[in-house]
Amino acid sequence: MKNMLKLALALAAYTVVACVLLALVNGKTAPIIAAVKEAAVQESLADLFPGASFETAPGFAPETAGTTTIETVYLAAKDGQVVGAVAQATGSTYDKATILVGVNADRTLSGIKFMAISDTPGFGQNARKPEFYGQFAGKSADSPFRVKGDVEAVSGATITSTGVANILKITAKVVLDKYLK
Repeated sequence: MKNMLKLALALAAYTVVACVLLALVNGKTAPIIAAVKEAAVQESLADLFPGASFETAPGFAPETAGTTTIETVYLAAKDGQVVGAVAQATGSTYDKATILVGVNADRTLSGIKFMAISDTPGFGQNARKPEFYGQFAGKSADSPFRVKGDVEAVSGATITSTGVANILKITAKVVLDKYLK
């Protein structure tokens, strides 16, 4: 019995030390990780609207429509005029994806950028390839976004393709209805 108590206390001590060390590492790395993510967003914003300045849309509050959550909306301005908006949205694909969706004031998409996608490597991950995501630049935001209709699917990843199309459709509608009237 004495031996069992001794082992339990040793295990508890190791657990406490591990938790403290994990908390310290998290405290040091969390701001660095956040800064890297923000830099990636800023770079992607510049890719979607070259030469534009960005600010968070006034009065923005995250919202969920169906399986898509719109996390942030940035207004893109050039020479003091709003030329479009970029929304960061997360939604269901085969698993899930976070996408920046650029919408021009003329109701076309300026393009999309994947910030994260956790679908199957070799299939759903192929949505990150220009052959797939490149088809959206210049597409009407009023498009039905139907796979095997006006959207070419990723080979072997129809569910991923359908999920991306749904994210784009919902996000474009929200951006146009609320931020680019």
